[in-house]
Amino acid sequence: MRPQLLFCHTAFGKDLQRIREYITTHAYEGVEWAWDGWRLMVPRERRRLRLDDLRRASRVSSAHAPYTDVEVGHRDPDHAVAAVRILRDYIDAAGELGAHHLNMHVGSYGLPLEELSWDGLVRNVASLLEYAARRGVCLTVENLTRGVTSDPAMLARLLTATGAPVTFDLGHAHGSAWVQEGRGSVVDFLKSIPTPVVAAHIYFTERNDAHFVPEKLGDIAPALDGLVARGCDFWVLELHTQETLEQTRKIVDEYLAAH
Repeated sequence: MRPQLLFCHTAFGKDLQRIREYITTHAYEGVEWAWDGWRLMVPRERRRLRLDDLRRASRVSSAHAPYTDVEVGHRDPDHAVAAVRILRDYIDAAGELGAHHLNMHVGSYGLPLEELSWDGLVRNVASLLEYAARRGVCLTVENLTRGVTSDPAMLARLLTATGAPVTFDLGHAHGSAWVQEGRGSVVDFLKSIPTPVVAAHIYFTERNDAHFVPEKLGDIAPALDGLVARGCDFWVLELHTQETLEQTRKIVDEYLAAH
């Protein structure tokens, strides 16, 4: 299995021409559009034009839903209902774009338990999965560095309750307290996921919201082996500068050449 390789558009900002050229010159299949810092317009025609631009820039794509001010598991029902409504718009947009999947965060920024409604979280994730399925969109949940999805047991509980597939983030897993405190490895975390792993974010670790590159193949090779074993063949190199993207690509190419 040779995975499709994509990169996150934030390494190049919103320069669509540069993104399109980089996909071709560096042999990527496409790009992941991170919509948290690049929100879509409400007027339908403006949105259509934006999606047309993105589609022209990259034939293959995935999309990352906004999360900074959107929290479907919030204890405040007004906020949670509003978040669900916003994310439905992004599911629609992912469908129009023809994205491979739309990824979402829950419990972002380590949302504390006293601000979280577990029943509401399960109910709203299940509702969004049903909505996405009706529109032919694969909606995934991502493991985070902090909060409810940073602990394998809690994440598995959510996934089992909803059936949500996963975008597995290597750096979030490595940076989580569960791994850093020695309770298990990134591979152990990956093995604990009970639902399909349909995509992965590839880099070494996250610290203070910054993504760090692997210095050597051994830093991420076991996790890449784990992704292959799970049949995950959609790898997004989620780096935020061209320099770190290219450093990580060298390591990934080394892995692929050896396998």
